[in-house]
Amino acid sequence: MLASWIQSLTSMKHTKNLILANFNGRFAPTGEDNVLKLSTETFNHPSLRTLSLYQYILQDAQAFNNCKNLKYLDLFQIFAEVDVFNKVISSCPSLEVLILQIIFFNPSGHLKIDHKTLRILSMSCNQIDSIEVRAARLDILSIEYIPCESDNVVLEIPRLQFGRNYWVAGRLLPHTSINISCPPQKQESNGMVKWDTNYATSPASLSVSLDLKNPREVEVLRKILAVWTEKMIELEISFKNNNPLGEEGNSSDGGAQNNLWEKAEPFPNADFRVDTIWMHNFKGSNKEQFALVSRFVMQKTVMKKMMIKTSFDEKKKKEIEAAVAKLKELPKGNEELSIECF
Repeated sequence: MLASWIQSLTSMKHTKNLILANFNGRFAPTGEDNVLKLSTETFNHPSLRTLSLYQYILQDAQAFNNCKNLKYLDLFQIFAEVDVFNKVISSCPSLEVLILQIIFFNPSGHLKIDHKTLRILSMSCNQIDSIEVRAARLDILSIEYIPCESDNVVLEIPRLQFGRNYWVAGRLLPHTSINISCPPQKQESNGMVKWDTNYATSPASLSVSLDLKNPREVEVLRKILAVWTEKMIELEISFKNNNPLGEEGNSSDGGAQNNLWEKAEPFPNADFRVDTIWMHNFKGSNKEQFALVSRFVMQKTVMKKMMIKTSFDEKKKKEIEAAVAKLKELPKGNEELSIECF
C-alpha cells in the first residue's frame, strides 16, 4: 500500500518533496513494524528531488537503486548496517544536501561518502570504526557527533581547509565548517542549496573562511553568527587576503565596506558570545581585519582568549605583533580577555 501510494505521488502528481515519518508510538530498533519495506527503485522518479525519512529501520537499499534524481536526502534516526547506508548514499550520485542522523546496528565498518556534487553535509552517528568523506564541492560540513578516532576519519574537502584540531579533547565536539565564499548564484540555482542556518550546531565550534572586502560575505557571516543564542565554545576565522590592488587599494565594494564598520551596532549582535577566537591569515596592516577584531575586543564578544596566528615571514610577523600590541591597548569590554599570538 505504501509503495503504491508513493508511486502515485511521484508518477501521477509529480511530487517533488516527500517526507515519510514513522509515528506509531512504539518505535524500537528491533520492531518489525518499524522496518521500511519498499520495492526496487521506489524513490527513482525524475520529479522527486527531496526525500526525508524519520525513525525507520532499513534492511536493504533497494528502494534507492539508481536514484540519480535526488538532490536532497535527510535520514533522521534511521537504523541500518553500515553497508546499507553506504549503498543508499552511493545510489544517489546527484546529491547536493545530505543530512545524516543515523544509528549503526554494528559499529564495525567503514562509512563512505564520495560525491562530486555534494554542497552541504550534516552528520551525527553512534560508534563506528572509520569514516571517509570525499567531496570536492562541499561548502558546509556540520558534525554534531561522531565518536571516532581522528586517525580513522578521512576528510578530503578542498573548500574547507582550517587549522584547528577539533579532536584535541579526545573526541570531536559539535563543529561546523563553512566556506562563505562560494558563488551565490550556484547556491540558489535550483532552490535546494542555499545558506540555511539550520545546518549549524549550537552551542559548539565554528570555522569560517571569508574575504572581509566582500560585503556579501560579511553579511553572511553576521547572519550565521546571529544564529547562536547560547555562548559558542570556539570560533575560527581564516581571512582571505586576495585584494589585487594591495592592502591600501580601493575595491569596488570599498565604500560599502567602510560604511559597514562605521555602524554603531555590535557585530554580529549584542548577544553573541564566544569563549575563544582563533584567527588565521591576519594582517596587521589590513584595515578591515583590524576593524573587525577591534570590535570583538571592545564589545564583550570574546570571553576568554583571542588567539592570532603569526607568520614565518619576519616582516609580517612584526606587523602582526604590532597590531596585537595595539589590540591589547584598546578598552576591553571584558577585562579577563587574553590576546595572544600562536
